[in-house]
Amino acid sequence: MTRNAFSLLFALAVVALTVTATASPCHAAADEAKKKIVFVHGKASHGYGGHAYGPAFRMLARMLNDKVPAVTAVVVQDDADLAVLDTADAVVLGSDGGRLVKSLGDRLEPLMEKGVGLACIHYTVDPTDPKAIERLIAWIGGAYERHWSVNPHWEADFTKFPDHPVARGLKPFKAQDEWYYHMRFAKDMKGVTPILSAVPPESTRQRPDGAHSGNPHVRARTGMAETVGWVYQRPGGGRGFGFTGMHTHWTWAQDSYRTSVLNALVWIAGAEVPADGVPSKTPTLEELEADLGMPRPKNFNADAMRETIKAMNP
Repeated sequence: MTRNAFSLLFALAVVALTVTATASPCHAAADEAKKKIVFVHGKASHGYGGHAYGPAFRMLARMLNDKVPAVTAVVVQDDADLAVLDTADAVVLGSDGGRLVKSLGDRLEPLMEKGVGLACIHYTVDPTDPKAIERLIAWIGGAYERHWSVNPHWEADFTKFPDHPVARGLKPFKAQDEWYYHMRFAKDMKGVTPILSAVPPESTRQRPDGAHSGNPHVRARTGMAETVGWVYQRPGGGRGFGFTGMHTHWTWAQDSYRTSVLNALVWIAGAEVPADGVPSKTPTLEELEADLGMPRPKNFNADAMRETIKAMNP
């Protein structure tokens, strides 16, 4: 090799090393600038597609990672190493009976004090324990309280939304779900912004007294709208989100239903919600089932479910 050729190769190598050295910190800085959303879920229950927190969280995380460059989302099961919580900008919990609110309460307390966002989905908002209920009200602005709140199945008709980033891109829609309502909210609703509210059928108010079925307070609210999805701005900093729907996995095929949750997760993490809401493709039945990761039961009517999904977005 001639001296000139060697000199040229050496110069090229120096340039390459310089580019690598300067590019890597930029990529690292970009990753560090992203808001981290950590989903933590318990096991599914209630049959095929029921209370499927893990499958739903994997779907939502994938959509966020694909469409929102400002965030990065990871999903862990509650029996895994949860050290990732310490670097979270927002935590999303999914578990029956609010179990994770109770088991992780002491772990979450300092994170909430730091201003980390928190979202609780469906049965997660019903932790039963008085201390856990008090914590949820302080962290997300509301909680299910037995003999005060109720959890009937009904079709909610959402006709209007507030002027709030979480409502971006939402269009009027209907959704059949187990919508808990008459939650115990922060005093005077201070800091709470209802995102999804609808008037329940009168039949849902007239059920007999019970921890979940009915009570005089609910029956006195005939004709009034009830909040089933809300956001919360904590007085000391930090944001919360409560969503009482998600009894079945299939309802995620409703576009505005899904967008309301995606928007809220971006917002509680402190990132900017896109002007038209977080975009996402309507999942097919097969895509929803793929996230479930279990065999389809023989008695599952796939054709009927496809028609149900089709009717969700008229």
